[in-house]
Amino acid sequence: MIIYANLGSEKLRIGDGVFNISCNVRSISNGRRQSYEVIKTTSSNPEYNNHPYDPAPFPKGKWKITGLLWQADKKFDFNTYGPVKILTDATQLVRVWELDEFGDYLRETNKMVSDSCYWIHYSHSTTTLGCIRTASEKDIFIIARIIQEVFAEGEEVWIEVG
Repeated sequence: MIIYANLGSEKLRIGDGVFNISCNVRSISNGRRQSYEVIKTTSSNPEYNNHPYDPAPFPKGKWKITGLLWQADKKFDFNTYGPVKILTDATQLVRVWELDEFGDYLRETNKMVSDSCYWIHYSHSTTTLGCIRTASEKDIFIIARIIQEVFAEGEEVWIEVG
C-alpha cells in the first residue's frame, strides 16, 4: 500500500480517504525559532546523533512506514505526539550548527549529518520539527488503524511525500 502526502496542498491520501495535514516547521531560517531553542539530530548512527541543526520539513521521496507506537502502550507525551506515532525510515542530510558560549545557535557550518525520526502524528502544537501532523486526533486514529490492518495482512506500507 502507498500513502500519498502532498505538503504543498496539505493533504494525505490513504485508500479512499483524504486527510488534512501540515508540516509547519519553526526554524531559524524562517525566523520562527529563537536562537536558544536548539534542536539536535536524532539518528541510529552515533556519529550523526545529537548535533545541533535547524529543523527542516519532512523529506520528499518514498519512505517505508516501519511501525506504529501507541501512546497507551509507550506512555510518550500525548500533547506532543497525540495517541499514536506512525514511524517511517525517512532521513535527510542537515547542516550542523555551531553553538555560542551560552549554548545558543551561532552559525551554520559546512558539516552535514543524517537526521531521522520523521513521523506522522497528531499534536496539540501546530508546529513540528519536520514531522507530518494530522489536523485531528480522529484522523490519526483512522490512518493508524488502516495501516495496522495492512500490516496484519503481512503487507508493507510506504509513504510518498511531495
